[in-house]
Amino acid sequence: MKSFYKIISLVFQPLLMPTYAMILMMNMDIFIPMPLMWRWIAIVCTFIFTGLLPALPIWLMMKRGEVNDLFISKREERTMPYLFSFMAYVFWALFLWRTMQFPIFIVAMGMGSAVSIFVIVLINLKWKISAHGAGMGGFCGAVFGVSYRTAINPVYLLVLILFISGVVAIARLELKAHTPGQVLAGFVVGFAAVFTPCFFF
Repeated sequence: MKSFYKIISLVFQPLLMPTYAMILMMNMDIFIPMPLMWRWIAIVCTFIFTGLLPALPIWLMMKRGEVNDLFISKREERTMPYLFSFMAYVFWALFLWRTMQFPIFIVAMGMGSAVSIFVIVLINLKWKISAHGAGMGGFCGAVFGVSYRTAINPVYLLVLILFISGVVAIARLELKAHTPGQVLAGFVVGFAAVFTPCFFF
């Protein structure tokens, strides 16, 4: 079972969640009419900004022995990679706004993702909070937010992502990576930061 939990942690790691969310959004009714190339650009560039760019400093720090693993298990090693991720997410939100001309509420959710990372950086200075929890919270917040703003109710999808969030939480607990409080706090921060902008933009 430990191998299964490691696979779950890898497949649903925080750096991939915005890309998963973008893939889902590009297959929702509001974006289906958009040109296929536009939708592919949105997905690929989301992966570059929120996946590859944040992973780069982690990889470099791993090569130099400054970080022990991809998940940055030690709290003390997280500050610089997280700050780099914050900047990458800010540029991603600007890309969605200025280049792709996404609806402003989706841009605001992208900025909410950046805000959640910054909040996690601050919390992490004193207390280890779950980035996996925040990633799943942000993913759920994005799907719930788009569903709310577009007045759709994909019940099965909502239930599925909540189930996946539960599995990811269990995986982090079983791997002794976090306490229940750390996972829950991460989820709440991620969800609130991404979902809340839907009410104001």
